Amino acid sequence: MKTYKAQAVVVGTGAGGAVAADALARAGIETVIVEEGKFFKPGDYGTVFDGFAGMYQGGGSTVTLGHPPISITLGRCVGGTTAINSSTCFRPPRQKVAAWGGPSYDELEPFIEEVEQRIQATPADPETIGGNWRVLKRGCDKLGVELKPLVHNIKDCKRRGRCQFGCPEGAKKSTDISFIPSAVEAGATLLTKHRVDGVIVENGRAAGVRGTALEHGYAFEVRADVVVLCLGALTGPAFLLQHKILKKSRALGRGLQIHPACRVAAEFEEVVDGHVGLPQGAFVDQWKARGVMLEGIFIHPGFLITMLPGVGPDLKSLALRYPHLSAFGVMVDDTTEGRVLPGRWGTRFTALYQMNREDAEKMRFGIARVAEIYFAAGARRVFTPRFGFTTLNSASEIAKFESTRVKAAHYELGAFHPLGTARMGADPKKSVVNFDLETHELKNLYIMDGSVVPGSLGVNPQVTIMTLALRAASRLADKLKP
Repeated sequence: MKTYKAQAVVVGTGAGGAVAADALARAGIETVIVEEGKFFKPGDYGTVFDGFAGMYQGGGSTVTLGHPPISITLGRCVGGTTAINSSTCFRPPRQKVAAWGGPSYDELEPFIEEVEQRIQATPADPETIGGNWRVLKRGCDKLGVELKPLVHNIKDCKRRGRCQFGCPEGAKKSTDISFIPSAVEAGATLLTKHRVDGVIVENGRAAGVRGTALEHGYAFEVRADVVVLCLGALTGPAFLLQHKILKKSRALGRGLQIHPACRVAAEFEEVVDGHVGLPQGAFVDQWKARGVMLEGIFIHPGFLITMLPGVGPDLKSLALRYPHLSAFGVMVDDTTEGRVLPGRWGTRFTALYQMNREDAEKMRFGIARVAEIYFAAGARRVFTPRFGFTTLNSASEIAKFESTRVKAAHYELGAFHPLGTARMGADPKKSVVNFDLETHELKNLYIMDGSVVPGSLGVNPQVTIMTLALRAASRLADKLKP
């Protein structure tokens, strides 16, 4: 047994964990950071398939169970999901913050600004976005729809289009680049390839964690005054439930929301080369009041082609047309709520999520709007992820697409933003942590990740998670200082 001692132990290095660890270490708090995954350096990523296999939890096979099952990609490396996301940065929406009943937007704003400065968040320029921007802008302009560049935590992008598989230049300022080195420089101890197997509880308080060093096989403990869990909205609640750490909580693992999403692709006569540049560069928020956000997404051919219709010669013909394809995404501000339970048969969690009719109709509305944009831009065909309408050959077919009865099971969907399974709030019956992100039930146990966000944001959540973690860790550091 190897034992470490610290004032704080932070488990996880994603959007919440890395920010919390850095804030604590820079405040002079003796901090140990525990990460199950590997610390990849920019030269370590290899091919996109190497990145997928090495940096994603379960090799990218994690899903929610329901009709349909929904793929949710999670990072398993230093940097967590920030190392494999599309680098999109949105501030938390004011109306959502107001509904939480906790810190106001004005109170959060200084922390938001610090996060944005640390990750170098700036709007993308159209040249960096590439061909997808060109065709989408043409269609949006014809329809009177405003297409906007997304804000990204990227500097000096080389337009490789592989944000989701590790940036080989280190241009994406994910937390493995922007926060973890800073924390280590400030004195934090980073333990990689160390899996936490339990929380040490003594005298009704969290007193550390225990686990296994995966590379060498020995057991370890980190004894600490406070424990900060940052395992994410899926793995985190499952871990706490499995080990019966918060036995009284009625809210733990409930309230899962994920921003269900899908891709819509289009074929053009012209060469688009959508894979050159940012894979997710632009957005349309014209219909955000209806709970629909359109965001650009393009991926490498080995993945995109498998998502398009056709088999045999038809699929081969379409694959040869890859340079002529464009793709855009639809994301829903969901009202559906799922649940997280402990994993079975070697899995880390079991996530149950059955999309309701309201959200299925939002998805249909969003797909139809993207199809309109593409046909206005001159697309030959539009490919959707809806059964029975996988190919639209003209704009005249959109009306039938929108009028035909839809079920959630008709879609092929993915999701990237699990939230809400350990919600913050004042009432212990409805929330898991207070607004300082300490659990109601167990003193000195904090949760600082996407699970504390009280439900769907309607926008990509990494800046929100970082902001909440920075605020909570700063306040925690003030308590821990002598």
